[in-house]
Amino acid sequence: MNYSKLRYLIKKTEERTRAVKNLIQLRHQLDRSVPAKDAEDNLLLSTFNIRDLGKRNRRGWGKRLPESWFYIAETISRFDFVAVQEVNELDEWQKIMSILGPDWSYIATDETDPMLGGNGERMTFVYDNRKVRFQSIAGEIVLPPNMLISSAQIEIDGKKVKAGNQFKRTPFIASFQSGWLKFDICTVHLYFGANYGEKLDQRVEEIGTIAKYLATRADRALGDDRALFLLGDFNIVSPEHRTMKALTAEGFKVPQALRDKPTTGTEKYYDQIAFKTKPEVLEYVESRSADPLKRNAGVVKLFEKVFTDNEFDAYKSIVKTKTTAGKKATTQAQLKKAYQNWRTYQFSDHYPMWVRLKTDNSQAYLSRFL
Repeated sequence: MNYSKLRYLIKKTEERTRAVKNLIQLRHQLDRSVPAKDAEDNLLLSTFNIRDLGKRNRRGWGKRLPESWFYIAETISRFDFVAVQEVNELDEWQKIMSILGPDWSYIATDETDPMLGGNGERMTFVYDNRKVRFQSIAGEIVLPPNMLISSAQIEIDGKKVKAGNQFKRTPFIASFQSGWLKFDICTVHLYFGANYGEKLDQRVEEIGTIAKYLATRADRALGDDRALFLLGDFNIVSPEHRTMKALTAEGFKVPQALRDKPTTGTEKYYDQIAFKTKPEVLEYVESRSADPLKRNAGVVKLFEKVFTDNEFDAYKSIVKTKTTAGKKATTQAQLKKAYQNWRTYQFSDHYPMWVRLKTDNSQAYLSRFL
């Protein structure tokens, strides 16, 4: 982390002091909730939907404060590899990369055309070069004709009709290596639509389609001593919901520790990390230890140390003068509610989730020769 950027990116002394105090508290939280990065034995893999990062039209919630870039960078820095959804314009992202420092690299797609039903975002992989190497292969998933999303609707002559379609936001896949572990990783931000009816059906179909499309590829990858990860924002409702069943029906494993933890403040399980395992290629061991640092999967809950409820007074003038909801608020309760929404546009409305995976399989490799 390049903390020297504090003096250049946060000009006002009082704001810089607040940012430093919050960073220290955030560091303490991460120290207690995420295992430490090691040199070669394990890979800390994460997915993080960062709300409207770099988006010009922020729905009336104003710009991100420079201090927010540091909180996002601090969180990312605790992992070796992070799949990030909702990166739009790259200006803010470049600020975050400068804070992460020269040991970090990223690869991203072009913007999704909003006309396709997305929000103009990019799918992004960011990784620590000291631990992860890009293997020069990347692409977007394009479905063959027999797998098109059949419940998708298009408009013809003013009428909505069902027609085969690609994903609303195209999944992004790339190849990497960390230690002995070679892996392909596909990140998604799938269609939300609605909580009922045909739009929910389309969401379930998108989840099932990407799982089915990658299932055979995952098996083939394991046969070639590679792992395949499928992760991101699936808009899954709950562990028991058919949205989750659509993900796991093709044999993908979701760690129980992640199934148990909602990934938003609204108690939804939208984000997930899924994979198939084979002991000599990818070994994941469930750990239900009471000590978070001994677990192999988890979720980092935001707003425990940064943009807390107790910090309302520090930010209320910004919310009141810079946001549409704040300007409309006529009571303290309304302003507090606006603050709680505003902070999700500063940090995020999704929590980062992570898994820890063993990357040193040299013992298993050598055993093959016996």
